Amino acid sequence: MHRPIIIAAALMAWSVAAPAQTQPAANPADDATKFVTTIMDKFNGGDIKAWLAAQANDASIVDEFGPHTWTGRGSPQRWLDAYTKDSQTNGITGARVDYGKPLQATSDGTTAYIVLPTTYRFMQKGMKMAEPGSMTFVVRRDGKDWKITSWTYSAAGAPGQEK
Repeated sequence: MHRPIIIAAALMAWSVAAPAQTQPAANPADDATKFVTTIMDKFNGGDIKAWLAAQANDASIVDEFGPHTWTGRGSPQRWLDAYTKDSQTNGITGARVDYGKPLQATSDGTTAYIVLPTTYRFMQKGMKMAEPGSMTFVVRRDGKDWKITSWTYSAAGAPGQEK
C-alpha cells in the first residue's frame, strides 16, 4: 500500500540527484551544415586548399560537366582539374556558389546528409551568368571534424544572363 509512495519518492530523489545539463548538446545536423557552408564560403573566397582538405581523398563527386563523375583516390583534385579546364574552355571566370538555408539536413551524429539550394554565379565571356540548382553533401565525422565523402551539383536548368 505504501509502495507507490516509496517509488515516487525514489524517482524524485533520483531526478534531483541527476546532474543537470547546463547546455544542450549541439544538433549534429546543424553542426554538419555549418561545416559545409563554411567550406562553401572558403571555396567562394578562393581558398581551394581548404576546399580540397575538407573532402575525403576518395570522395564521390557528380557535376554537370564531363566526365560528370569522379571517384577513387584523388577525386577532389581530379574534379578541380576538370573544372578548371572546363572553365577555361568556356570562358568562365569569377565563379562562386551562393547557397540558401538547407532544404534538408539530417544526421545520426556520425554521418550527415545536407541539401542546399544554390545559385552558381559566374562571368562568361564578359557576361554575368547565373544558374539555379542545388548541392547535396554527405559528410562523416573524422575524429572531431567532418569530412565530405560525397557531393553532387544539380542544375535546375541552363544558365541565364544575370541582370
